[in-house]
Amino acid sequence: MGSEFYWPLWLTGIEPTGGKLIYGFAQDFLRYMAFQDDPGERYRVTDFDFDKDPPRLAFMAGIYNAMNPDLSRFKARGGKLLMYHGLADPLVTPQNTLDYYAAVEKGAGGDVTEYFRLFMIPGMDHCGLPAQPGPGITEAGFDPLTALEKWVEDGVPPDSLIATKTDRDGKILWTQPVCPHPRKARYKEAGDRKDAASYSCE
Repeated sequence: MGSEFYWPLWLTGIEPTGGKLIYGFAQDFLRYMAFQDDPGERYRVTDFDFDKDPPRLAFMAGIYNAMNPDLSRFKARGGKLLMYHGLADPLVTPQNTLDYYAAVEKGAGGDVTEYFRLFMIPGMDHCGLPAQPGPGITEAGFDPLTALEKWVEDGVPPDSLIATKTDRDGKILWTQPVCPHPRKARYKEAGDRKDAASYSCE
């Protein structure tokens, strides 16, 4: 829910806004990434055999699927994990990421914010692609890397990330804090609703 704006680009292919990127992603994934031995450029999505091919995905899945919720060794080494996901992602459901975070918390026995913070970004597409600006920010609208560097190098955990929405000419339309899950940005009932300073994480 909330990803409908991006469906023409990713899923439906309705012109003039886009053209089913999901098909191209699926085809190249099956050609070059899904199987231990790549079938190559002649392979088509329609060649996938639903009776025989799923077991063939297991080898590469063991490499790609970073789904283990046990981060105890990562924590013990002093690791810091900053994860984000666009809430309007029509390609990879944000619920998967929320479920993973919950599993990490469950496995750790409670709060994990000392070493793992998750930011769910309202209105943001898959990876914040700038190809089709929508209601949320693009990848250029926030800076998770600097926040991670400050956390790792200076010991300052990110209490929020500032999201900045701009128009095609770069003019700032609004700013808003994105809070670490499960906290949410709340308007302070005073100030400009388009200014991040008018919100707090609660």
